[in-house]
Parts: sequence; structure tokens; C-alpha cells
Amino acid sequence: MELLLVILLVIYSTIFVVGFTGNLLMVLVTFHSKNLRSTCNMLICACCFCDLLLFTDIIAFFISMFFPITQETCFYINIPADFGAFASNACVLAVGIDRLIAVVNPARYKMLEHERFKYFTILMAFPVIYALALLVVGFGQRDPTRTVPCLLPNSLGHAYDYFALTSFFINLAVPPIYLYVYVRIRKIRMNSSMKAVFKSLSVTVCLVVCGWMTTDLIGALTVTLPMDPKVANMIQLYCGTFIFTSSAFNAVVYYKLSRDYRSAMRAMLGIGNETHALKSTTYREGPTDNQRSTVNHPSTNTNALNTDIRL
Repeated sequence: MELLLVILLVIYSTIFVVGFTGNLLMVLVTFHSKNLRSTCNMLICACCFCDLLLFTDIIAFFISMFFPITQETCFYINIPADFGAFASNACVLAVGIDRLIAVVNPARYKMLEHERFKYFTILMAFPVIYALALLVVGFGQRDPTRTVPCLLPNSLGHAYDYFALTSFFINLAVPPIYLYVYVRIRKIRMNSSMKAVFKSLSVTVCLVVCGWMTTDLIGALTVTLPMDPKVANMIQLYCGTFIFTSSAFNAVVYYKLSRDYRSAMRAMLGIGNETHALKSTTYREGPTDNQRSTVNHPSTNTNALNTDIRL
């Protein structure tokens, strides 16, 4: 076994424990808590579920380190992980579109929230179709004669090249959308909840840029620049750590930054009571913090944008 693969195995094993447990917790808490049923929360849950599938890639890699696996077998074993990677990548864009609609047309967004399951299905159509299309391409790239370390790039053959390039352009569109949402929110009179949203958006964008964009850029370079195929493959395997790392800390980020998720997780684990969120799904130009000084501090509202942070 190559030393570089052994090091990669240790790195992935560590990330797996944090990432699989954290994303499973995010999915379970969304189903458990009645306060996390907005479209935005459902989209976050879908992203975490896709990340959960993505982490099964590490299990396949671990097996392939001790038992020879052909590229064809790797493709079949990695179908859940590949689907999770493709859909998770596009899920971030779906969340951005949802936030964009919410700030551009609050009245329309409120109507969409009344049909949230239909609206949610429409938003998730692109991630699902995109993932299935890449799997179909990967199906045609199966090779029963070649033994490989079973990770996402190797399971797809040349289909990974299409994923690296299309994923790069998808994620290239994400930061401008979130930035535009941020600018629109700045025009609204800010209260503590809105300030909290800014921080949450910043974390989301950083995860996208530092995780997916870094991996996509490196993957695109290995496809376009002339280099030894073995070197390119090893680079692709290692740059996957950026994706896994950015996906591993979803639960940590939302627990630390969101009172809704924090109280819901504590309630589900039996170590606290859940704070009831306000049932609001739109953006409003509400009173400033000074104007609110005569009333009680409002409870956390995840439906308004994304998550709320205790300042």
C-alpha cells in the first residue's frame, strides 16, 4: 500500500467520524423539531443528507485499501456517495435561489411557503437531475479490468472530468447570489436578527468557496493541464479532503451560530428545552433594535432567512 494512500486513509477516517455523525444529527433534528419545517430548513436538511451519502465514499475507500476492487465494482459501491456529492454541490445553489426569492419578492415567497413541499420539490429538481445525469455518464465509464483505490474520482472514470468542470461553474454562480442577498438585506433596517443572518451567510459562503470551489478548481486544473495521469489522480484524491472537511462541520456551525438548531439539538438529546421560533417566512422592514427596547427580545426565526446567531 502506498504511503500517500495510507496518509489519506488516516485523514479520511478522522473526517468521517465527525462528518457522518454531524450530518446525521442535522437530518434527525430537522425531522424531530417542529420549528425546523420551513423550506429553508428543509433545503439545509437535504444538503446535509447528501453530505451524509457523500461520506459513504470513505467506507468504500477503506474497503479498497485491504481488498482489491475493480473500477466497475467501485462505481456500483459508490453510487450513493457519487449521488450525494453531485446533489450536495447543487444543493448549495438551491439554497441560494431560495434566499434570493425571499429577499426580492417577500410576498411571493410567503405564498410559496404555503405550498412548501411543492416549492421544495421544484428547487430540488435540478440537484437530483444533475446527479442522475452524471451517474448515467459514469455508468458508461465502467472498467472491469482496472483495480483502483475506491474514491469518487476513480469510481467515475472520465465522467469525473465532467463533474469537475460543471461543478466549478455551478459554484462560481453561488457567491454572487449570496452577495446580492446580503446587499438587499443591508437595505432593510437592521435588528439583531438581521445582523445574525449576515454572519450566517458569511459562514455559508466561506464553506462553499473554501470547500467546493477549491476542489473544483484543482480538479479542473488536473483535467486541463498536461500532467502524468497517476499524479493527476493522486491530486484529485487528496483535493477531495476539502469537500469532506467543509461538509463535516455542518452540525458544529449550525449549533454554534443558530439558536434554533442549538435548542432543537439540545431538546432532541434531552439536555434542554426547545425555543419556539416565530412562524414567519418573509422579510419585513421591521423596527430597529432601539424601537424594540420596550418589548421582550424576540425568539429566534430561522424561517426569515437562514439561521439566527445569538449576538
